[in-house]
Amino acid sequence: MRRQAQTQYLNLEKVGVDIHSSSHKILALNEQTSVPHIYAIGDVLHEKPELTPVAIKAGRLLAHRLFGNSAETMDYENVATTVFTPLEYGCVGLSEEKAFERYGENNLEVYHAFYKPLEYSVPQEDSSQCYIKAVCSKNDEEKILGLHLLGPNAGEIIQGFSAAIKCGLTMKKLQQTVGIHPTVAEEIVKLNITKRSGVDPVVTGC
Repeated sequence: MRRQAQTQYLNLEKVGVDIHSSSHKILALNEQTSVPHIYAIGDVLHEKPELTPVAIKAGRLLAHRLFGNSAETMDYENVATTVFTPLEYGCVGLSEEKAFERYGENNLEVYHAFYKPLEYSVPQEDSSQCYIKAVCSKNDEEKILGLHLLGPNAGEIIQGFSAAIKCGLTMKKLQQTVGIHPTVAEEIVKLNITKRSGVDPVVTGC
């Protein structure tokens, strides 16, 4: 079920604020609506992440621009998030599907791997769903456009990698990084199998 903004009760059309026809969300550039003195932040913005930290940061930056002579705007790209299900899913950047739409399949390289977390070994927990994927551009030393992690503590792990991706992390730099053994995060720097290669990404050992 798709979430939909309840803006129809605000009568925004009366003052000229543009609303997207299907999502009912507000159209804005740098939080400024079609009416110059009316601003919007958070989930009500069209095609912006529906995340509390995003709204908080965007609001702070807007306040600094309006009252603190700042020119810094909110960067909605590469915002990390996590789904806190029993097996966590963390991600930052583009999904494989979105990357294909934006850049074309032939301009991308997708690395992936299944892995077994150390803490799953003693209790013999099922690790068949523990998975990592990095979506990379074929240019710029394979700049990482999206990183996805399914496994324990995904939120804690993806936060650090999201900062690296903000700084332009490439697959070359990632593979040059020495992992901390034995950690789940180490599995990310060990990525080396591409989907295009057809090699089985299932874990075979250390």
